[in-house]
Parts: sequence; structure tokens; C-alpha cells
Amino acid sequence: MLTATAPPRTRLARLRLRLVAVVRAPAAPAKRTNRKRAAAVALVCGLVVAAVVQLATAWAICTDRMPLRDPMYLDKLALMRARPAFAPGAPPGEYRLVFIGSSRSLDGINAGAVGPDLTQRLGRPVAAFNFAHAGAGPVLNAIYLRRLLADGVTPDAVVIEVHPGLIGARAESLESRWVQATRLRPEELPLVRAMSFPAREPDAHGVRGRVLPWSAYRLPLIDRYAPALSVVPYPVGARQSCDEHGFVRCRSVTPAERAKLIGLTRAQYAEHLADYAPGGTGVAGLRDALETCRAANIRAALVLTPESSEFRNWYPEPGRSRIGPVIAELAREFGAAVVDCREWLPDDLIGDGHHLPGPGADAFSARLSADALAPWLAKGAP
Repeated sequence: MLTATAPPRTRLARLRLRLVAVVRAPAAPAKRTNRKRAAAVALVCGLVVAAVVQLATAWAICTDRMPLRDPMYLDKLALMRARPAFAPGAPPGEYRLVFIGSSRSLDGINAGAVGPDLTQRLGRPVAAFNFAHAGAGPVLNAIYLRRLLADGVTPDAVVIEVHPGLIGARAESLESRWVQATRLRPEELPLVRAMSFPAREPDAHGVRGRVLPWSAYRLPLIDRYAPALSVVPYPVGARQSCDEHGFVRCRSVTPAERAKLIGLTRAQYAEHLADYAPGGTGVAGLRDALETCRAANIRAALVLTPESSEFRNWYPEPGRSRIGPVIAELAREFGAAVVDCREWLPDDLIGDGHHLPGPGADAFSARLSADALAPWLAKGAP
């Protein structure tokens, strides 16, 4: 029997198919290579986007477009500028009065009531704003006053709070425990150090703040944009709850609450007041603020805010008797007025020994305006 033999062309075609199959066999590894390449590209793109976001955030923070360097100051500056008399480029007209201080003034001076009262008493428009901040002391107040002038705020008069507990001559002031160095700008560190205020260079001022701001400013970021996740008792990045004139009204307290609050205040100040004597960092801060006012031709007054009888007795002698003379000497040196209000209010109008609930703030603001500010401002009326 004869067997058919494939033509040469058919055998050649089969050989070509086999060669093609051999060449096309590695198709699967090529797909894996493409996936790896895509993953690498995605990783690089992600890193680039993360770097851009970090750098953009650092730029926004350094230019105060994101209020994270010092949210408390920036929030209140924006609130102040919303008032027509304190707006940038506001024409002269209303007499501009600014209060600076700690939470004592923040809770105790109702600028929204003081302004209209002074307007009526002086016969000319007066715009008052409470620029006090919780946790601020003489050093931070001096820095804030400098900033306000640099930011274009031009008050005609400034009332500077004197918190006797924050002008003690101890090496470590209470204010240094409350004020985080990240709230200070790099150029302000030499200023506060000259006042003997211990301020270390924070990481946020260095490469970390410029390259990894989400890490350097993580606490104010959380306080500001995710407050429910905040773990600090007094978040500095949180939005403030003051009124349009910068005043915070506190609720009244019961006698039982007041007794408990007095105990907490005593525990907070006991160590610091044990060997109290006025001087040191706090007095240096007051001096700097007064010097700033004098250089800018701004009238200045020093106000010692109300304290309960318990609180006043916590200052040991002879330090307690030195408070008045030290403040009076500063006032004479800089031509400032002094208003000693420590005994102006009964104890039941003072919540925790030195902070005022709403009724106490109303009584204090009315008396401060009528008995002190109106006569003082009338003397310098043009």
C-alpha cells in the first residue's frame, strides 16, 4: 500500500507554526512585568502627590493661610478685623481701645458693653475689642501686641492685664508651662529669651515643619479639623467661642461648684506662690509691652483684675505687699495709668477665685468703664 507524504510546503508551514508557538509562549511573564511596572508608577505618583501635599501644607501654614502656627491669635485677629473700626485701612473716626491679657480678661471684660458706655460718657465713638487669650501671660501678651502692630492694627489705647500670679520671680514661670513654642514665630524666640522665657527651638521651625508639616503640626491639625479625635484637655487649635467683640461669657456657678473650683485653683497655683515675689520674666513682659506702646505713641493702662479674698491671701508676705509698688514703678517709668481692681468684687461674683462668671463680668466691666477708663481717656481727649 502506498502512504501519502506531506508536501514540503505543508511540513514547512508546520515548522513555522511551532516556531511561532515557541516565540509566543512567554506572554504570561510579560503581563506580570507590566503589572509590576504599573505598581511602581502608581507608587511613585503617590509619593509625588504626598510630597506636593506636604509642601503645599507647609507653605499654607507658614503664610498663615492655614491658621495652625498660632490658631488662637489668628482666629481672634480675623474676628477683630471683621469689626469696621479695626478693619485694614479703616479711616480714622472711632477711638480704638484694645484689651490684652489672660483668661481673666477674656472672661471678665465685656468689650461689647464697654465700647457703647465709653461712647456715651466721652461724647465720641469708641470701639473696644477684647484681645485676651486663655493661657496668655505677660510675655505672650507682649508678643501679641507686637504682632498686632505688625499686622496693621493701630489701637489708640491698650489696656494691659496684670496677673500678679504670673509676674513671680521664680525661674520657671507658670506661663512657660502653658505656652507651646510652636505658637511663637522664629523671629520671636530671641525676643522671649531676652525676657528670660525658656523657649526651645521647636521641630516645626526646622526642616520637619517645612517637609513634614502633618507631623510637626499634628496636634493643631487634629484640634482644628478633627476635634472629636483630640486627646489634649485644652486644644489650642480649636475654634474659639467668643462673641464678636472677643468676650467669652461664663455661666454662673453654685456655692458648691465654687468651693470645688477654688480647690482646683489652689492646687494649680500653690507651688508657684509658695515663695512669691514679683519680678523676673513676667515683669520683663510687662515692660516690653509698655515699651511697644510708648514707641508707637499708644496710650497704655495696667489693670490688676479682680481676685477673691481667698486668692489674695495665697500671696505670702512680703511678696504680696510688693505687687503694688512694682507695678506703680513700671507705670511711672512709661507714663501709664494703673487701675487696681483686685478688691472690686465680692467673692460670690468670682467663680474660682480669679475668673468671673457672667454677672461678675457685667459688674466689673461697668465699673471699669465708668470709674477708670472714662476718666483716663477723657484726660487725653483732643
